[in-house]
Amino acid sequence: MKFTLTQRRKRIGLAVAAIVLLIIADIFFYPLLAQAPGTTPTAQDNGLWLRYTWYFGGAHDYDALAQRLKDERIRDAYFHVRGIDADGRLHYRYPDRAKRVTSEMHKRSPGVRVVAWVYAGNSQGMGKVDLSRADVRAAMVKEAVWLTATCGFDGVQWDYEICNDGDPDLPKLLEETRAAMAPGKLLSVATALWSPIPVKRLGWNDAYFQKIAARCDQMTVMGYDSGIYSPRVYAWLISQQVIHVTQDAAAANPNCRVLIGIPTYAKGGLSHDPHTENLRMALIGVRAGLGNSNTKQSAFAGVAPFADYTTQESEWRTYQEVWLGRHE
Repeated sequence: MKFTLTQRRKRIGLAVAAIVLLIIADIFFYPLLAQAPGTTPTAQDNGLWLRYTWYFGGAHDYDALAQRLKDERIRDAYFHVRGIDADGRLHYRYPDRAKRVTSEMHKRSPGVRVVAWVYAGNSQGMGKVDLSRADVRAAMVKEAVWLTATCGFDGVQWDYEICNDGDPDLPKLLEETRAAMAPGKLLSVATALWSPIPVKRLGWNDAYFQKIAARCDQMTVMGYDSGIYSPRVYAWLISQQVIHVTQDAAAANPNCRVLIGIPTYAKGGLSHDPHTENLRMALIGVRAGLGNSNTKQSAFAGVAPFADYTTQESEWRTYQEVWLGRHE
């Protein structure tokens, strides 16, 4: 049976419309119907990013924070000490306030690692840090030593953004930081997403993750700002972070552990759609990844909500149910 050109165009138009409607329906209904696969994960060395206000001083409820960390099985508390200036120095240096944070937390939460989360933005991000300059890296390393040796932090987390795939300078910073910090201090990296497409700015490939893993103790993948608007695709992408990044860590450094950062914030730019990128969808993706036979379970540590100051009580309940296996 032959169709006229007009009939063929009409059929193609109907097919396209049907596909578009299916995609829209999936975007809407997938979050409502999707369930977390597998069983409650056993790896529960979780992390949590905390606001800079703790480091800046002021009135804070340390007892409440300690209880939160205990309840949510948080091992690594990343306290934001804000950013690095173009010369490699911290913009804000508050030794007395920093010592109070570490002292209060060590007293109340002896099993928690109190980590200084340090943002270093380059010209592609929100700063002017140039890691290709040896003097800038040297200044940053001195700040890492100051934060750990003088202020009492248990480690540092370098948050270098935007770090393109294959950037040659971040590995240098990690090597130099490791050589200068005292043994036993945690060297963590907040990483970009693993990307199935080997294009800069879209994420890192396996080879670069291995290069980073070989030079640090911990990689915390920032599992958000993906620019994806399909919850199903986002959950799949998060599952791939678990699979690939644990493989990369295990291959490069058996002592390096992987956490997956999960979003709990609503406001964001075009790269963040809260209907898609949210705590529940991320946890579904993490659990799917953990159920994959290719995942290196020995390299997986846990998840890290971003951030404590954006996580609502309803989200903590979701976290407890989907991740910790607690049900009221």
